[in-house]
Amino acid sequence: MTALWLIHLTAIGLVILDIAVRGWRIRLLIQSDQKPSLWRAIAVNAYGDAASAVTPARLGGDPARFLGFRRSGIDSAAAVVALGAERVIDWVLLGAASFTLAVTLGGQAVRGVGETVSALTSGAALRWLVIVLVLMALSGLAAHWYRRRHPGVLGRSLKQAWGYARSMSPKTLVGSGTLTATSMVARVAILPLLLIPMHPEVNVGAAVLGSFALLYGQLVLPTPAGVGGVELAFVVGLSPSLSGAEIATLLLAWRVYTIVLGALLGAVLFLRATFSGR
Repeated sequence: MTALWLIHLTAIGLVILDIAVRGWRIRLLIQSDQKPSLWRAIAVNAYGDAASAVTPARLGGDPARFLGFRRSGIDSAAAVVALGAERVIDWVLLGAASFTLAVTLGGQAVRGVGETVSALTSGAALRWLVIVLVLMALSGLAAHWYRRRHPGVLGRSLKQAWGYARSMSPKTLVGSGTLTATSMVARVAILPLLLIPMHPEVNVGAAVLGSFALLYGQLVLPTPAGVGGVELAFVVGLSPSLSGAEIATLLLAWRVYTIVLGALLGAVLFLRATFSGR
């Protein structure tokens, strides 16, 4: 029991670390005389986390943060530049991490893909796969409709975002990249932390690779928070090692730490700011 509490306290610590470094990063990227406080930057990021969790393809995240910065008195141009530069840094670090994992854990990835394909062609999993694909198609249509009706100032291309990133000083980019890497490590560590102490037979490399894929695979899944696809991947990937009850418990805990806590923080802070007029 003590070990279990220690695991969950450590997971909460990783969540707090992730929230803090992401707030520090966006504050660093805002090139304005009126920089928000660290707490305000954390609050604005939390607004984005809440909006991302409930909108198809995470479409609500950046607009929510943009509005949060505007309410905080940050100039529109400074907010757009910061969000665009952050996007480039995220994708560069994500690409580097993907390449590193592919090189170091490529064999496990190939085996995992083969096992996943075999599992998905079974009767029960195939039915769930069809449901997930329907959800993804509907979410994709909703996202496409939204983008066409609301291109807006945040509908910037990657080329424009790259231009924003190039306008930053090397010191700012290095600092932001370091904070991004710290955030990625903290988030990826949550699933292995929850899984391996209770199931030491699970391969550490496979747990890290699976955690990375589940977290950042949500970026290409159109359903809100990757709903459906993530759950199916959890069941397919862990069913050889864990019972159904264990998978459900692990999935719930992982969702709470990676999605729910951040979204709840954003919702609470948004309501507090709305009713207090701040």
